[in-house]
Amino acid sequence: MNNRAVGIDLGTTFSAIAHVNRHGVPEILHNAEGDRITPSVILFDGDEVIVGNYARQSAVAFPDQVVEFVKRHMGDPDYAFTWRGERYTAERLSSFILARLRHDAELRLGHPVDQAVITVPAYFGDRERRATIRAGELAGLEVLQLVNEPTAAAYAYGLAHSDRRLNCLVFDLGGGTFDVTLVDIDHDEIHVIGTAGDHQLGGKDWDDALVAHAAGVFRERYGLDPLADPAATRDLRQKCVSAKISLSRRPRVNLFFDHQGRILRLGVSREEFEALTRPLLARTERLTLRVLDEARVDPGEVDAVILAGGSTRMPMVRELVRRVFGREPATDINPDECVALGAALSAALESARRTGERPPVDLRAHDVTGHSLGMVVLRDGRLHNSPIIRRNSRIPCERTRDDYATTRDGQTSIDLWLVQGESPDPLACNVLGHFEFYGIPPRPAGESRLAVTYRYNANGIVEVEAMDLGTGQNLAHRLVAGELTLEDLAHGRVPLDVALVMDCSGSMYGAHIREARKAARGFVSRAFRPHRRFAVVAFPGGVKTEPTSDPERIDAAIAALTPIGGTPLHRGLAEARRVLGEKVGVQRVFVVLTDGHPDDPRAAAAEAERIKRAGGRVITVGVGRHVRQDYLRRLASRPADYRFCDQSVELEETFLNIATELSPGGPHREEP
Repeated sequence: MNNRAVGIDLGTTFSAIAHVNRHGVPEILHNAEGDRITPSVILFDGDEVIVGNYARQSAVAFPDQVVEFVKRHMGDPDYAFTWRGERYTAERLSSFILARLRHDAELRLGHPVDQAVITVPAYFGDRERRATIRAGELAGLEVLQLVNEPTAAAYAYGLAHSDRRLNCLVFDLGGGTFDVTLVDIDHDEIHVIGTAGDHQLGGKDWDDALVAHAAGVFRERYGLDPLADPAATRDLRQKCVSAKISLSRRPRVNLFFDHQGRILRLGVSREEFEALTRPLLARTERLTLRVLDEARVDPGEVDAVILAGGSTRMPMVRELVRRVFGREPATDINPDECVALGAALSAALESARRTGERPPVDLRAHDVTGHSLGMVVLRDGRLHNSPIIRRNSRIPCERTRDDYATTRDGQTSIDLWLVQGESPDPLACNVLGHFEFYGIPPRPAGESRLAVTYRYNANGIVEVEAMDLGTGQNLAHRLVAGELTLEDLAHGRVPLDVALVMDCSGSMYGAHIREARKAARGFVSRAFRPHRRFAVVAFPGGVKTEPTSDPERIDAAIAALTPIGGTPLHRGLAEARRVLGEKVGVQRVFVVLTDGHPDDPRAAAAEAERIKRAGGRVITVGVGRHVRQDYLRRLASRPADYRFCDQSVELEETFLNIATELSPGGPHREEP
């Protein structure tokens, strides 16, 4: 059996590591201080990074050098801790905790440890899960698998009860997260039926409630706010955490706290503490009842309630279990250790599967996804979350949709926005991002048919792939990291660059150029928004202004339009393409106004094709009776993008269409 694989419970407040010994029994590995769990606290001391008890004890003395509760920030791109000018992301900080656990395990076992199963809250989304894998890799670990914490607890419990069938509920209240999971243990098979949770709810919130109460009393008595001082805040928190733990054993405690020479002696009863935190407990109850209701299981049908996480030691939690289920919670498993023990079992099983060895135990688990996966669609002019894979679907799972088609001539890419969550409003969900699939052979609109496969892998991580049905080839894709957000799309704030490509040939002399200037000014006036920029390009005459949102510069550029020669439309389009460039998340529209025939029709058509293949939109406007209408219609991105005006130029209708469309970079338009 490979003994280099371990199971790790990477917790918000405490972490633990375990392995399966040579007898096939999972056991906790003590850390270097001889403790079975390690505080998930990091101290930056000069060039040294210290994890564990010493870091936790240093929080009051060095509040600016200590990091806690990192797990709540996993996957958050905006979070970072800065020390000596260097920014540390949540995954890098977590890697320090994992590296400490790995180091201590190697000391205990006497050999290298380089593979691990790491547990995550069942309600962790795609970003948090990816960040956890990165943290493991940064710590020098091959992450064999991510396992949901309640499932790991069920693993540990199922090992001791594999001789029968049990309908179990795992109530997992840790230091920073809460999960509730309904599990069917059928001898050596563990089937997760349903799960729910909140990864921003845990023991820390009970601590926060007591901290806020004590700080409020201090302010009332002394007119000072201890929470304005980081060191005082850390000190008060430590005392409140100790008081909370004591209240699990005693009916009343006295909390002593001093700040700036003022001393607070505050008596707190268990009843007072439970009253302060009743809304938090109610949140866990609502989620518990939701899981039971969705699974259509009556509380009386649950054979065992497994408690996981140190915060389940609070008497109010156990009383909740008695009240809802009419039974005592299971007490034959340590809530601090069961998740790590289950992870160790999973690590041993996964390692044996990969190497072809005989597994140490005959136990299998089948998990589900905690979130629905949806695609953002445009329906009736509004964005909607269109579910693809429903929450509580067994993982791994996938679904393929083959009803996608291109919507414009020469289109070589498609854009999809994906979200995780149950709300029909995509802005109320967790936005996974903007995915672009590219490499579609250029064809007429509607002729490219595509199939997109959406998948949750065994780690609960989202995977997406697309195939061109015409060639059978998979398309390359990327997660677009531009300035455009889903909220921008929902509120019509799509960044838009517009190039006014204006005919300044000799035939535009006199009234024609005056009408063109007037129309251009009216066009810009009606279309102007803070997120839109305008460029003015003359042919001949070149670039009058590069993209700008400065009204004065735009007006001056329009005023500089002067008829001076031939009709080199191809040069105007090429210069417009150059000045707009290609910027992720920014729509590009080229409005071409002309009253005559281009000098080089083939070259102009080729430039228009280059623009369209790169995702730009070409709108052509012909002015006067001698325009080659068929030619300008072919130059435009689609028939509706050609306009003909006998005398004056009217672009209001055209730009209303531009403003309401969200492609490229927009959501899939759902057909009625």
